[in-house]
This record gives sequence, structure tokens and C-alpha cells, in this order.
Amino acid sequence: MKNFVLAHLKQFIIAGSIFITLGSATASYFYLAQQRMYSVDSSPSALTIASQVDTSQAPEDLTSLTTVLLGYGGAGHDGGHLTDVIQVAHLDFEQQRLYLISIPRDLWVQLPNGQANKINAAYSLEADQAKVLKEMVQTVTGITPNYFIGIDFVGFQRLIGETLDGITVNVTEVLDDPWYPIRGEELNLCGKSPAELAELHSQYSGFELEKQFECRYEHLHFPVGEQQLEGKDALAYVRSRHGSAGGDFSRSRRQHEVLAAVKTKLISLQTFENLPAFFELAVKHTKTDLDLEIVKYLAPALINARNYEIKTIVLSTENVFTPGTSASGQSIVVPKQDWNQVRAYLHAEMQAN
Repeated sequence: MKNFVLAHLKQFIIAGSIFITLGSATASYFYLAQQRMYSVDSSPSALTIASQVDTSQAPEDLTSLTTVLLGYGGAGHDGGHLTDVIQVAHLDFEQQRLYLISIPRDLWVQLPNGQANKINAAYSLEADQAKVLKEMVQTVTGITPNYFIGIDFVGFQRLIGETLDGITVNVTEVLDDPWYPIRGEELNLCGKSPAELAELHSQYSGFELEKQFECRYEHLHFPVGEQQLEGKDALAYVRSRHGSAGGDFSRSRRQHEVLAAVKTKLISLQTFENLPAFFELAVKHTKTDLDLEIVKYLAPALINARNYEIKTIVLSTENVFTPGTSASGQSIVVPKQDWNQVRAYLHAEMQAN
């Protein structure tokens, strides 16, 4: 029984981690009237981050819950707290839907410190990481997150491979990436002499230079159809940046596919019937501002959510954003119009059948 509970708990963590969790269901509360959600001032200073769930009402009376799911490299990775994945998981109890909303990590935003930067830098700020990230998510979506759950790459691999014993993912688009980086090989010179290195640096820069060091990379290939993925494979599947035409937006779709696979595995293991017990173990493997009392409170409302319809929404250059370049030369994406237009699009998508 102990092993059974431990396994389920860690699965919940997966959920919290970034792209892999429907445990987002237990993550957070979002309560904001729809007529107000998309009419607020677009400046971050006009937005107020709400407090935690109002536990004075019965959990069955909650209309919705929202959490921010984060994935980041962690120790041993350059920019270890830059969020590689930002997903907003919104449970609508009235429509019986779980919305998974992807926010591109290259989205250019104005941070509370007055500096403009990519949104994936928000969590890396030293002061109150969660608060800053939530403010940025609210600026983009109009949705007020109350909680977040984050996990690093090592935790993700262990949870998928060791705890869940793998997941079955429905791959909808071929992923073929000959340039997936091998951890620990970032500085491998691949046998090149000093003269050869100097010549390469004079001819190439950026990723074109990196491609001259083939020993630093492995070739990934995932065909269309149901694929059984272990921890390392699942991480590669959601992180690959060069294997599909849609770039980062294809990555968002793949993250949604993994989330759906985790949900299926969680249901098969009856995780939702034991959320409080799971949380006590899971919290050891993630960063979160949830606590056990909130999870106990939310549990009754989440039991039926396991069978909710999942609707995925990818905010991308195909709908509300356009590519650009920052003053420092970084590749970024920005709103085609403004944040209100982004929120209006998201609202319409959430209300569509």
C-alpha cells in the first residue's frame, strides 16, 4: 500500500511540474467574473493577484480552478530557472472542461522591475519568483492564478520513468530532430584541432556553429501513433526544438499530448481518490505554493474532474502573436495588437464548443 500511495503521489507531482500534469486540477483556484476578465486595464500595475481559495464556501460550489505549471532545467543547466515550459491549467467545473493554455517562453513582457524581458525569465528573478510569474501570466491571459507547481528536468524523468513506469502518448505529428543536445557534451570539441576550431569560429556563429559539433547531439525520431515513452524519451519529446515545422508552438502541442497521457495514467492508478495523501509525498519533489490543507479542501471538487473533456489552446503566431527582435537581438514574440486582444481571443476559444 505504501508503494502504491508513493507511486500515485509522485504522479501528482508530475502534474504539478509543467507539462505533465492534470494534477493541475489540484493546483489552483481561479475566480473572476467573465464580464470582468477581459476588460481590465492591460498594464501589469492595474492587475491584482488574488489570495488563495476562499475556503468558506463548499468545494462543490467552486466554479473553476487554475494553476500555472512550470518546467525548468534546474541544477546543472545554463539558466536553470528559466522556464522551458509555461502552461496554464484551468478547470471549469460548470462546463466540465480542463483547459490547457500554452504561453510561448519567448513572449516579450514588461516585468515588475521595469525591465522588458522574455516571460521565461520571470521565474528566475530572485525576489518572490512565484508572484512575478503569476503577474506575467495574468497580464497575458487575464486569468488570475492563485497557485503554481514547478518541476525540473531530473524530477520529470524520474516521475515518468520510475514512478509512472512510462506513459502512452498519442503522437499526432512526426518528430524528427537530428540536433537534440546530449547533456554533459555541451563543450565537447569532437576531436577538432585548435586550427580547425579557429576556422569554424571565423565562418559560423550561433546555432550554425553548434551544428559543426555533431558529437554534442543525438537524433530523435518519434513516428505518428501511440508511443510508449519512458522518462528520458518523454523529456526529449517535450523539449525538442528542431524536429517539427511549428518550432516552439509544436512543442506546446507535444506538451499537451504528454499531459493527456499523464491524465490517463493517473486515472488508471486511481490517483484522484487519494489526493491529500499523494500531495504529502509529491510536495517533496516540486516547488509549489499549495499546502496540504488546501488540497484536502479541493479534493471533493476534483474527484469528478478526472473525466472532464480536455481542450488545448496554444497562443502562437498563428493567432495572437507576431515574431520580432528585441533591441539586444533576441528572437521574441509580441502581441499583434495588445493584451486585450490576446485575452479576447482566449475568451472566445474557451467559450467555443
